[in-house]
This record gives sequence, C-alpha cells and structure tokens, in this order.
Amino acid sequence: MIFLKEFFKGHFFPKENIEYFKKWNLILPPPSLFFYGIGLEKLFIPRIISPFKPITEVLGFWGQTGSFAWYNPDTDLYFTGTTNQINGAGHSAVVKAILKIIKSVL
Repeated sequence: MIFLKEFFKGHFFPKENIEYFKKWNLILPPPSLFFYGIGLEKLFIPRIISPFKPITEVLGFWGQTGSFAWYNPDTDLYFTGTTNQINGAGHSAVVKAILKIIKSVL
C-alpha cells in the first residue's frame, strides 16, 4: 500500500504524468473488459452499479495469484491484499467488497 500511495502522490515521477498513464487500451474483448494504460489497470465499473453516484475510477493492478493493489481517487481509498486464489473467484469477491466500501462513503 505504501508503494501505491507514493505512486499516486508523485513520489516516483511528477504527479502530472499520472494522467498520461491513463491512456486506456482495451486489451481483451468483452465480456472481459480489461483496460490498461502505461503501467496501470482500470477496473470497468458499469454505471448501473452506482447509478446516482458513479464510481469513476478504480486504478491499480491484479497479480496473477490473487494479489491486488487498487486506488479510488474519488474517495482517496486504497485497497491491497491477496486472495490466495488463481481461479478468479477471489478477484470477484475483492471487486464486490471494494465497490461496496466505495459506495458506502460516496
């Protein structure tokens, strides 16, 4: 989490460059919806998940075995941890928990 915080605070490079890293590319076709920039991933959050208070960005990255590090600029919340699973069930559970927490503070 310390690395992720310092990354978004501009410790490693000028903070203004973060917008450059957000040039999103759709890597896999739907239904996967993986958006990658230069060193970052953006979770796809459908508007229906939070129609009245949209969740605009959840940025970070997944590890191959369920580790994760995410940041939501709207709430200034950071999420890091591991699911210790590679089958995708852990990823789904983490996304649901992250969205629930973000929605509770929006």
